[in-house]
Amino acid sequence: MNSIKAVIYDMDGVIIDSEPLWREALIYCFNKVGFDFSQDKCRVTQGMRLIEVVEYWYAQQPWKGKSIKEVDQDILTKVTALISEKGIAMDGVYESIELFKSKGYKIALASSSASSLINVVLDKLNIKDEFEVVNSAEYLKFGKPHPEVFIKTAQELNVPPINCLVIEDSFHGVLAGKSAVMKVIAIPEEKYHNDPRFSIADYNLKSLKELDTINFD
Repeated sequence: MNSIKAVIYDMDGVIIDSEPLWREALIYCFNKVGFDFSQDKCRVTQGMRLIEVVEYWYAQQPWKGKSIKEVDQDILTKVTALISEKGIAMDGVYESIELFKSKGYKIALASSSASSLINVVLDKLNIKDEFEVVNSAEYLKFGKPHPEVFIKTAQELNVPPINCLVIEDSFHGVLAGKSAVMKVIAIPEEKYHNDPRFSIADYNLKSLKELDTINFD
């Protein structure tokens, strides 16, 4: 791991415990337009951009009464309110940032979430100043599992992708990191700890608190 020069965090499920809140928002807003939504459906599109999530499910079961864009905005408004009210840091976030800073790594954030939500999270956790680069895939041509947001982040850090380490919780995110030719730490939610898809990651951990099991030197 001595070639690592930068660490790129995903946001949802990596620095903030927001995946349950995302599921709550998705179920609430999809059910309002008559789409019987579930926890398992949420996990199918986890890690994707919100607009792509809404488009995906509209293609599976079209609804009436609201446009795709209106449902997208409703979900974003709902999840922003939930995170503002109930969002908490994932275990080990602050310690992990200090660890990487002590090693002289550049630190960045690359998320599928909207820029407005990223700002809410960084303010909520009081870590906005910890990241040299913060990127949202919101307005990029491609979202995860495409590697565009990670490649853009590496360029802005002025670090070659091969010298970057990505921390992700979703399979779409892990795939994006590996496609960018970066090292990847996967920290999937407990339900997916034994999911064989995550074997493509370089390291599989149960939380950021297990970073001490990796030899970074």
